[in-house]
Order: sequence, then C-alpha cells, then structure tokens
Amino acid sequence: MMPLVDNHKISNSFLEINIDSIIHNYQLINNKVGNTECAAVLKADAYGMGASVVAKALDKVGCSTFFVATIDEGIELRACFSKNEKQIAVLSGLLEGSEDIFYSNKLTPVLNDTEQIKKWAIYNQQKKISAPSILHIDTGMNRLGLTINELYDIIKNPTELKELNVEWIMSHLACGDQPRDIMNEKQLSVFLNAKKEFPNVKASLANSAGVFLGQSYHLDMVRPGIALYGSGSGSIPSKPLKQVIKLYSRILQIRTLSTGASVGYGASYRVSKATRVATVGLGYADGYLRSLSNCSWVFFNGLRLPVIGRISMDYITIDITQIASEKIKTGDFIEIIGDKFTLDDLATVANTVPHELLTRLGTRHHRIYRNTNNISK
Repeated sequence: MMPLVDNHKISNSFLEINIDSIIHNYQLINNKVGNTECAAVLKADAYGMGASVVAKALDKVGCSTFFVATIDEGIELRACFSKNEKQIAVLSGLLEGSEDIFYSNKLTPVLNDTEQIKKWAIYNQQKKISAPSILHIDTGMNRLGLTINELYDIIKNPTELKELNVEWIMSHLACGDQPRDIMNEKQLSVFLNAKKEFPNVKASLANSAGVFLGQSYHLDMVRPGIALYGSGSGSIPSKPLKQVIKLYSRILQIRTLSTGASVGYGASYRVSKATRVATVGLGYADGYLRSLSNCSWVFFNGLRLPVIGRISMDYITIDITQIASEKIKTGDFIEIIGDKFTLDDLATVANTVPHELLTRLGTRHHRIYRNTNNISK
C-alpha cells in the first residue's frame, strides 16, 4: 500500500514507522521472558525510529527501564519523563566531570572500569547520597566493562563497592546472534560465577538475540534492541516479529537509454538493450548504502525492479523496462523497504546488519507515525 501524501509536506521520500508493531514486538518478548523484566534499548535515537516517540509508547505498556548509549541521549530521554521515575541507564558510563549531570537528570551510569567506580563512589560519599549504578562485567566481548581479574581485585578490596548502590550487574553477549557458538555458554558461565559475588544484586545478560537462546540467559532482565524494531537479526525467529518500517521514494525522472549507454558514476553499469531508467530521490545520504550498487531491488505495485548503477548521495537509478510506460510516471513512489523487501532482506543484500541500515536512515525522509494513539500524552 502506498503512503498517503501530505500535500503540505512534499518530500522525495517517506518513512512509515508503525508504533503498534513496536508495541507488539515488545509484548512478544515480554511474554516470552515471563517474570523477567523486559527493558528497551533506545540508543541512537531508538535505532533511528525516534526515542521520545518510542519511549512514550513503551511506557504506556509498562516498560520501566531504558538503555541509551550516551549522556546526551539520556538527558533528552529524561525530558520525556520529567515527572516519572523511569530508570534510564547510560551504557558509555561515567565521563570525567559528569557526576552532577547524572545525578540531576536521574540517570544511572553503567560503570565500566575501576576509575568510574571510584569516581561514583567518591561522589556519593561527598553528597551523602546513594544514587544507583550498574556494574558492567566483561565476560568475553573485550569492548567495555571490568575484566574478570579487575572484578575480583575489587571484590578483595571492596572499599569503593561499599560506597556504591549497585542495583544491577550486566554483561553483553558477543555471539548471541550465533546460537550454536560455544562463546554463549562460556559467557553465561563466567557471568553466573561473577553473579555469586553479588547475591542481592539483580543481573542482566541477554540482548535481543540472547532472549531467544533460552531461559537460562534471561536472568532478572533482558535488554532487547533490534528485535523491537522488527528485525530477526540472523538468529531471531523473525516471523513472530512485526515489521516496523516501510520506506518509499519518489521517481524524479524517467528516460530511455539506447544500447551501450552507461548509468551513474564510474559508468559501472551499461545497458545491453534499449532500457527505461527511473531516477529515484534517495541515496547514501538517506541511508541507502553504496554497497547496494548494481545488486539490490525495489518494488512497484508488486513488481521487482533492479537497482542499476552506483548509488550516489541523493539518487538511485532503477530499470523499469518491464513496466508499460502508461503504468508508471514521474512522481510515483517506489517501495524501498516494505512487505516485499524487508529490512532484513536489504541488510542481507548490503552485506551488513539491520542495525546499521536503521540507524543510517537519517532525517531527510518525511516521517509518518502510524497508530500514534499508543503514545501516552
């Protein structure tokens, strides 16, 4: 189904975001994990979907904990809940001199190293407060978090820990989207051993893919991200998930090329016969990656059309020869992502992950939120 065009907001492209589908996906995961808390990861502006909109919708169906990547994202999200005690955790941790910002905005730092632990402990002691924190334990990702050796050093000398209100411990799966990888079991084992040192503290390990590894990974909280936005992300069974986005872009020009004519930068595509080509108004500045050059497809009224030539900053070109000239015209919309060609389909062709595609969709698309009655006032 083509989007309804708002005559007052003419745009080259339209991004439809279905709020009901996000809610469905959240509730599906929430039901799957039973009594385990289901948080929501809203980093990178809710993977490009609009953190304030998504947060308000999920708030209405009971989500009480949100994860963001940066302190700026946390401040913006807190503004959505000015009179609300929702927990907002910042994954990047406690930056130098940010203690007051965390405390005044009721943000929870994810403490990733010993220096962050010391600084938060000193701040709490000086202010005579007990502000919450989350302790991040690295179980094999080797990205952020305390190494196991650092953790046990702290446990042996728990001066700073005594001053901390550690509400959660967490870790992150490196291979959750590869369910048969032995790394998952190794990380779970390491994390459960570390958890024994914190008998009265809740624990969280599973991301979207981890939810589907089984109940042993659920612990006290799961932290779905990409699954909320409809992606199967390789190992996640995508059929129960509902697609969240549809992307359409406008045909700006149509022309007929003679045999041997080239298309686009670098003349990377040459037609072998008379070919009708449509130029469509989106490109890599809109999140349509250059890796899709000469190898992707779009759809028009159910017909699959090849993308030909290199993707440029603002435009793509498609072969529309199979469609009768009277059936397609300048101004018509082409389906870029939708029921016929999903986000996961496009990610596969682009040889990337759906996370990258979502977060690169940018701001130039005119956004249409469907079923916004689920957004709390």
